[in-house]
Parts: sequence; structure tokens; C-alpha cells
Amino acid sequence: MRSDMEADRTRLSDIEVQILDLKRSISALRAEKEVVRERLNSYRYPVLTLPNEIVSEIFVHFLPNYPYCPPLVGALSPTTLTRICQKWREVALATPMLWRAIELFRYSMSFQRLDQMFDLWTRRSFSSALSIRVPNSDISRALLPTLMSHRARWEYLEIYVGSDFVVHGPLPRLRHLDLIVRDEQVAFHDAPLLRTVTINIVQANYYIVLPWHQLTRLTLHVLVRPISNPVAILRHTPNLVHCDLLLSEGRVEPPGPWDKVTLRHLESFSIRQHCGKVMRYMELFHLPALRILRVEERVLGHLPTLLLASLLSKWGCDLQELRVTGERHTCDSVFLAAFPAVPKINFDSPYLEETTNEEEDEDNEGG
Repeated sequence: MRSDMEADRTRLSDIEVQILDLKRSISALRAEKEVVRERLNSYRYPVLTLPNEIVSEIFVHFLPNYPYCPPLVGALSPTTLTRICQKWREVALATPMLWRAIELFRYSMSFQRLDQMFDLWTRRSFSSALSIRVPNSDISRALLPTLMSHRARWEYLEIYVGSDFVVHGPLPRLRHLDLIVRDEQVAFHDAPLLRTVTINIVQANYYIVLPWHQLTRLTLHVLVRPISNPVAILRHTPNLVHCDLLLSEGRVEPPGPWDKVTLRHLESFSIRQHCGKVMRYMELFHLPALRILRVEERVLGHLPTLLLASLLSKWGCDLQELRVTGERHTCDSVFLAAFPAVPKINFDSPYLEETTNEEEDEDNEGG
């Protein structure tokens, strides 16, 4: 009995010694923990040592090049940059260029939520000029009052018009306009900087008023049947330098007994259509400065080189480059022989009959 008690006393003493050793170890670990914590707290990540101006510039390059628009939400939205850390949030909110290009798409949002997002981005962009894209007619109709309230800041506007879109006030910054028009009235009266316009006409009863005389670049896509006379628009654009004309396949209204339309500054002209009837309008033009012509072969009909030679003569131009596009049923040598004075003639697709012959040869060899 006495020996057992002595053993327990010895064991208790050993335990106390071990506890004391462990306490010393814990104390040492706690001290080391504080040293490590202080060292970590004093560490600054290199990216966080950059000046705010550099961080802001990096953020701007995170987005698509202006005037292209980033998404309102998601990983590629500038809102992502506000959720990384406090410093990045402060920098992002102090960088107006992150918020100046706004695409109003549904993103499973209600019109009310889209309106709130648009208001938030316009406030974050401060007084910057805006690039706005509204590719949905329902959205443009629902948000029209909000859009109009910022018209003085529009610089690039792409919109699917969903209702009459008549802008009465000045548009001092507007440079580029991209419209999809149905049967609405559209009018932009006071836009002194507007030079580039794209118009997609998808219904026949449209009414468009623009400062046509200012325009230097016009893309005109007429996607209605019957096709109304494109000359009715082009005769009001005397200062055009570049023109891209696309007409859908369908009945073409006769040109009417009009005088020639002179576009003295037009340097490049692109003509596309699903049938050759559009060329009856082309005879009305006088294009003395034309240097580059891009034309689909099928637009030129069954005798493409003869029609094109006639047009170039009537246009009175010294063509420097001819680009023949689309399906081709006339071989390269025919164009090259017909226009020896044109220094540069390009084809963006192979001659179809040559392709067919090559395929037949390959099949014969394989057999």
C-alpha cells in the first residue's frame, strides 16, 4: 500500500513537470505566433503598392476598348473590380472610364432593375461621354425617358428603336449613331459632331431625319420589301467619304426620272445585295473621287465586267482598287483583262467552276 502511494506521488510530480514544460512550449509558440502575425501584417502585396493612377489604368485595360461595352454583370463586368478589396473598390469607383460604356441587355433583369443599373453607371461615370448600346426594342421603349435624360452625354449610340425616337434637344457629343428602324419616326436634329451613321431599315414605313450633309461615313442596310430607292437618302449626303450599301432580295422600286447624284468626296463604296436589280440605281451617281470599290459579283448580273465598266465610265472615277466578293462565276482573268487600268484587283473567294473542276480531278484520281 505504502509503495503504491509513493509511486503515485512520483507520477504526480512527473505530470506537473510535463505540464510546466508544455506551458512553456505554448507560451513560446504564442510568442512566435505574434511575431509571425506582425510580420504578415507588415507585408504589402506588390499590387497594392502601385499608385492608384496605375491601378486605374490597369482596370481600364481590363475592359473592351471603348466604345465597345462590357456586360453589366458577371466576371467581365467592372462591378467585379469593386468586390476584390477595399482599395480596388475605391479605385474602381473613382475611375469614370470604367462606367462610360453601357449595354442595356436583359440579363434576366426587369426593366426597373435595368433602369436602376443604368442610373448607377451614369452616376459612376460622372460627366464622361457615353457609349450606349440598346439592342432590344422593348428595352429602348421602356427606358426611353431615362435614355433621353442623358442625351447631352451620348457619344456612341446603338439602339433598336422601339417607338418614335425624336430628339429635340442638342446632342453636343454625338459622333456615331447605329439605328435599327421599323416604322417609327426617328429624328436627330442638332448633332454638330455626328459623322458616322449605320441604319438598318427592317420595315417600309420609316421616317428618318438626320443632319445628312454632315456625314462622312454611312452604312445603309435596307432589309424591307419592296426596296425603296436608296438614292432618296444618298442624295442628301454630299460629303460622304465611305459608303456601305446592303439591300435585301426583293422587288425594287424604279429609280424615277431624277438627276444625277454627285458625291464628290466618296472614296470607298461597298455594294451588296441578293440580286442585281440594285444596279439600276447606281447609274444615277457621279463619283469622281472614288478609289476603292467593293462589290458582290452577283450584284453585277450575268455580264459583270460589262456592267461594271459602264458604271465606272458613268461615275467618272479613277478606280485604284476593286474587291470582288461573294460567290463567283467569272474567273479572275476576265476581270483582270477587263480592267487593266485598275492597279489592284482582289477576290475574297475562289472561282466556283475552278473549285468544282479541282474537286472532280481529285475524285477521278482517287478512283
